[in-house]
Amino acid sequence: MRTYVRWTGTGVRRLGTTLVVLAVVTAGLAPAGATPPSSDPPTAAAYGARWLAGQVSAAGALPDFNGDPAVGPTVGGALALAAAGVEGETFGRMLAFIESDAESYVNPSGNDSPGAIGYLLLLSAAAGEDPTSFGGIDLISRLDATLGAFAPGLYGADDPTFDGTVRQALALLGLAAHGVTPPPEAVDWLIDQQCGTGSPAGTVGAWQAYRADTSQPCDTPNPLTFAGPDSNSTAFALQALAALGVTPPEDGLGLLASWQQPDGGFEFLPGLGVDPNSTALVIQAIVAGGEDPAAGRWVQPGGSAMTSLLSWQLGCDRPEAERGGFASPFSDGAPDLLATTQAVWGASGQAFPLQVRVFTPAPDPCEVPPVPDSAGPTTTAGMGGVQVPVAAPRYAG
Repeated sequence: MRTYVRWTGTGVRRLGTTLVVLAVVTAGLAPAGATPPSSDPPTAAAYGARWLAGQVSAAGALPDFNGDPAVGPTVGGALALAAAGVEGETFGRMLAFIESDAESYVNPSGNDSPGAIGYLLLLSAAAGEDPTSFGGIDLISRLDATLGAFAPGLYGADDPTFDGTVRQALALLGLAAHGVTPPPEAVDWLIDQQCGTGSPAGTVGAWQAYRADTSQPCDTPNPLTFAGPDSNSTAFALQALAALGVTPPEDGLGLLASWQQPDGGFEFLPGLGVDPNSTALVIQAIVAGGEDPAAGRWVQPGGSAMTSLLSWQLGCDRPEAERGGFASPFSDGAPDLLATTQAVWGASGQAFPLQVRVFTPAPDPCEVPPVPDSAGPTTTAGMGGVQVPVAAPRYAG
């Protein structure tokens, strides 16, 4: 049994750009004996979103790793609810919380974060909000002002060593969400970061977090130092270029296909073991590329990319408070907030950016369908049970 310390160099796991060290964990193992509640991806996404909504405080916040209410996890969770198209009332509360503290999220340490702005642009598009006055911030102008602050064509002034590709991709996705054409040099920066001919075998077509000198080949993936091209950076970059209608010089999807594991899932780096976060992000890249993550070349002897993702979801054999959540290699079989957030993105079968969402009631993964009696039809509405008035009618459901 293999263990390792997982750290989030790209910032993907924290939905931001902070480097963190997670606990020593068992790698690549779905919950033993788990019985996923659904094999239908959109239904599974709705179940996951329902579990996420149950973790949201009355103030509309999800907690960070310290258990404190935080905008970053709430942004990711709100995007999950939007992707699944359920829990509209909760989405409305989350949106209000995010807008109330958007400035601290955009500028956490003295420099505006292009990755954070990109996420808010994605969220504002899904909510149908004006990106020039989101939480009192003109997100477009703030993003534009960061271009070239560290290097020509790159968004953001902070050192991009651990998050350059991801933050650039998020910035471009955010602009695409609102139909804004990015500067050519910003697109070229992301294209130039792709690993080309001369890079180590098995990496041509991938992206790593950052290359200061793109005339040099990419690094060799190293699961001990977490260096080199990774699936998360690659998935975000491919989504961003697809959203802009740009074809990269190398076949990024083909590269990801070569990295797929026998169960259908994906690793962050080769040798680290399959995890639901990486699998979900790759699924989004597959969808962005116009392919079906449950068919064709994405089906391996042990399953598809989608069946691997859904295998991490907890079903009706678990305590009620866990049902619908997704476990991860880091959670010892319990629901993992970050894994569930990104798993819902992937299970929804949608790439970023999302369109303006219409919300419906969330299904209960273990609800027994009511039996009509002689008095007439039941009062349940679809899979979501009885519909009740909501506090935020704009996001009913």
